This record gives sequence, C-alpha cells and structure tokens, in this order.
Amino acid sequence: MSRKQTLKAKRDKSSNSWQEVEFRYDSPTAKEVHLAGDFNQWSSYTMPMLRDERGVWRARVPLSRGHYEYRFIVDGDWQNDPNACGVIPNEFGSCNCVVEVGA
Repeated sequence: MSRKQTLKAKRDKSSNSWQEVEFRYDSPTAKEVHLAGDFNQWSSYTMPMLRDERGVWRARVPLSRGHYEYRFIVDGDWQNDPNACGVIPNEFGSCNCVVEVGA
C-alpha cells in the first residue's frame, strides 16, 4: 500500500460492509484539491480535501467492498494519484486511478 493512499477499516455495527478509505495527495503548493470518482458521480466540487501542515491533502470516504475509479482536481486541473494501485483508460484519452476496497 502506498503512502499516499491507505485503507483503514472501521466497523459498521449494522452491516460491517464498508471501509473508510483515506485518499492522500502530496502538493504543498496547491491552493485547492478535490476528490472526484465514481463514488460521487465524478463531481469536481463536492469532496474538498483538507491540507495538513506538511502540504498533504487528505479526504476520508466510507466505501463498500468493490472497485472504484477516481482522480484528483488540483487547482482546477485533473490529476492522477502517482501511487494508485492501478489505472484504467477513460473516455477522455487519459486514465482514472483505481482503488479496490475489501479485496
């Protein structure tokens, strides 16, 4: 597992079927970073990430078991996670990052 992307399981007492996934993007100079993926209908504004004192941007998302595609929007530009566990081509001629939850 990369240092920019980690999985941390938290128990859901009712179904025990989701994990909290922490997404990380290292960019001390960025002014704004958002997370977009198939888990939020690729919205470029609904998941702002928070920057820590070292310039690492983070967002935690509860996801159920499965395969998810995502990208970061850094100061308005779509960027891939350089430490993603995989990538898959998209319809725009670039690639989406992949995260597997509960695999």
